[in-house]
Amino acid sequence: MSSFLRNLLSGLWLALAALPSSGCAQSPASFRPTVPPAVEPVAGERDAATILSDYARAWRGRQEMPVLDQTVVLGFRVADGGEFHVVLPPEGAAEFETGLPPESPGWVATFELDLATLQQLDRGEINALTAMGQARASDPIPLTPRIAPAWTPQLRSFVLPLFFHFWNREWPEVVRFGEGTTRVVHGANAAVLYYDQGLRSAWYQIKPGMRANEKAEDQSNPFDSLLIVTRGRLQSRLAGIERVLHEGEAVLIPAGMSHQFWAGDDDYAEAVLIMFGGGA
Repeated sequence: MSSFLRNLLSGLWLALAALPSSGCAQSPASFRPTVPPAVEPVAGERDAATILSDYARAWRGRQEMPVLDQTVVLGFRVADGGEFHVVLPPEGAAEFETGLPPESPGWVATFELDLATLQQLDRGEINALTAMGQARASDPIPLTPRIAPAWTPQLRSFVLPLFFHFWNREWPEVVRFGEGTTRVVHGANAAVLYYDQGLRSAWYQIKPGMRANEKAEDQSNPFDSLLIVTRGRLQSRLAGIERVLHEGEAVLIPAGMSHQFWAGDDDYAEAVLIMFGGGA
């Protein structure tokens, strides 16, 4: 795994380690979690070429990514599905091609995944940034971007939005979150909303018995975070002080402050976490 990928995904998800969440005053058995609206069903289990060509057709260049000033190339290695690449110009239609991309200045990354994961993305059951989420660089993930050697950590502010925009066929771009759209990261359910340089955001769900940031090394970040409790009741320990956070409350977690969150047997929690500033 490249050092850039480790920085990208470890940093990206180390922030998610800061995972706070919310809960509810009702018992878990009676509380209804957030459920995203249904999406228009796709016809059957489509093959990799059909799915990826649809993503290519949805590309809008600078309309969705104004900072794009050069043609970029993404590759795809789909287990049981084939190898492909897409050429994404700043203006005009994208080009979908069979085979992995040639090494070139425009080559950004090659995604590795299996066909089942690609079909999940196609059906809107999970978004790509959530599928790439990991607490540590060694954690297995269903969607792995192998970053081209020419793309350095300094270009993180370009790569993260590029991944978001390519893997979102909606216009305007809509992100689904709620029950069934998450992966477990640092002990709680997380759905990524959007990432960019200096900004990370995610929706979290902590069900009874879940604990976020249980390990000491996961309990602080070098940037500020804002936790907005949107449903329920959440147990917390902030700078060593225990308190219950309720729906309708937000808490600012300064850089360096230790923080843990959990749901007891009678708790259920949902929250939006916004991480911002230098290092985010």
